[in-house]
Amino acid sequence: MIFLLSGFSAWAQTDRLDSLLNDVVWGDKAMMRLLDPPSAYCYLYGGVAGESKTMYAGRELEDNMIAMNGNLYFFHSSGFFAGATGTWYGEPGEGYSTTIATAGINTPLNTKKSLNFRASYSRYFYVETDSSDENPFTNNLGAGISLRNKWIGGRLSLNLLFGQDFGMNLTPAIFSRLPVVRFGKYNKIQLEPELSLFIGSETVELEKVSGQQGTQTTIASDDAYGLLNTQFYLPVCLYIGDFDLELGYSLNIPTTRDENITYPVSSYFSFSIGYLLPLN
Repeated sequence: MIFLLSGFSAWAQTDRLDSLLNDVVWGDKAMMRLLDPPSAYCYLYGGVAGESKTMYAGRELEDNMIAMNGNLYFFHSSGFFAGATGTWYGEPGEGYSTTIATAGINTPLNTKKSLNFRASYSRYFYVETDSSDENPFTNNLGAGISLRNKWIGGRLSLNLLFGQDFGMNLTPAIFSRLPVVRFGKYNKIQLEPELSLFIGSETVELEKVSGQQGTQTTIASDDAYGLLNTQFYLPVCLYIGDFDLELGYSLNIPTTRDENITYPVSSYFSFSIGYLLPLN
């Protein structure tokens, strides 16, 4: 797990960032009205995000190692988006780690725009390491579909990872948007709780007993797919003007099919701040 630190963390950040940008730009009804004018409009979205721990599938990769991300994305009202994210880690893996370049499209599937489809391609550029085996995945094809009404919604995301190796993970989620305070036409504070499952593969150790009387035991490893983590995420979000600020708390309940390992329940705090700049 530690050997694949930068790779695992980058893949985990992709889903979180896609979810954040999707919710900020297309998931909010007020923002949807701004992005649906009579003619085409373009926007830039930039921001920073941080987490008090570095996690993958509910597993902490290093004790209390913070992660910071800076991102800049271009959006077109047709649904096309492209941009990049940079990731930096605190001690003990301190330093800049990964650049993620992404392009994709988000498009409604019904006239009410309550059902949406998203597809994207991401390319990971890692800081040079001593071994190429540390980052077996350098590409990600992502697809997702979401359905929501005014208060509640659901989302299903699929990632296909490839490079020197191939991997796949699936994330179903249900979420809600609960306004707390509104001020002005679009300004508000709201809670945005989310419950998600992370389904993917892990390497498990298997004991094999052989010999006529079971006297020989060998240890083998194998990849097993299944539920790896259940996460409850509770952010408090402030939308004011073209700025958005999010303070969140995450609770992870990891699971594993490896009988030799147990992972503790974990939690961490996160924040993000972003700015949406109209270009027209």
